[in-house]
Amino acid sequence: MKRRFFAVPGDSCAENLGAAECGRRQRSRGGFLGALSAVVALNFAMTPSLASAITIDFDTEDDFVTQLINGQIVDPAFDGVDLEFGNLVSISSTQIGPGAHNGATIFDSDPTGPNSGSQDPDLLVDRGNILILQSNNPGSANDTSLDGTYGLVYDNPNDEADFNDRGSIVFDFIAPVVALSLEIVDANGGFLAEIILTDGSNLNRTFTVNSGFSEDINVCGVCNGYETLDLTNIGVQVGEGGGTASGVDDVGFDQFDVTRLEVKFLGNPSSGGIDTLVFVPEPSTGLLLALGLVGLGQSRRGARK
Repeated sequence: MKRRFFAVPGDSCAENLGAAECGRRQRSRGGFLGALSAVVALNFAMTPSLASAITIDFDTEDDFVTQLINGQIVDPAFDGVDLEFGNLVSISSTQIGPGAHNGATIFDSDPTGPNSGSQDPDLLVDRGNILILQSNNPGSANDTSLDGTYGLVYDNPNDEADFNDRGSIVFDFIAPVVALSLEIVDANGGFLAEIILTDGSNLNRTFTVNSGFSEDINVCGVCNGYETLDLTNIGVQVGEGGGTASGVDDVGFDQFDVTRLEVKFLGNPSSGGIDTLVFVPEPSTGLLLALGLVGLGQSRRGARK
């Protein structure tokens, strides 16, 4: 049945345009405002303080289902057959010193687990799996096994401590994110690291993490052996061992558009590990998508006139 619209006395829209045209515009305006309200609600829900954070804890791949095991190589440069990450973030490494390490590797930090009694009691912080740069020392780099499920695995995972072999672990996000936090393990005894966030315009936020930011679980008595670095705060952060971390931004750096995170192990020794990377999707991604849908809806409505 054909719908009819009637002018209401005192309604300037109806008086100036006629009842039918006024009704059409009101319908269009109502649809647009409804869609715009949904967009605003969506963008508000996706702000970092409210959105559901994504946590990469290295106990599973970034499908959050497939388990990772002690000694498993997650660096394509050292095992390009089995790619453990790539749904949300890819993991790689770089060489900084003149020597060489053996790539990003899983280390089980359970004090009663497979690394109890190993050369790395300072990494036994009871956080499940953590991520290290594997040493290339004999007995660490040369002892590998090929697991039918998990691919190439180091039999003796061991964090790289030689200053000449220092390097970095790199996270490349599949889509822009807001990086919230990262745990730093065994940041003491000559530890020094830079954590660099890079945005879509190649501008950086660079944190310097000094020795003492976390303590040595093997000697401290009562401590965690790790500390959480707040990636949203460039002010001075004091860790559990009294060491500090602080950041500096390039002019124009956009923390809502982070595409890469790099952890450079620069100390002497260059050992240490990381755990629990937390981030949320870039809020404007959802906003732009929703606005695009609104625009598409409006153009289709116009095409049917």
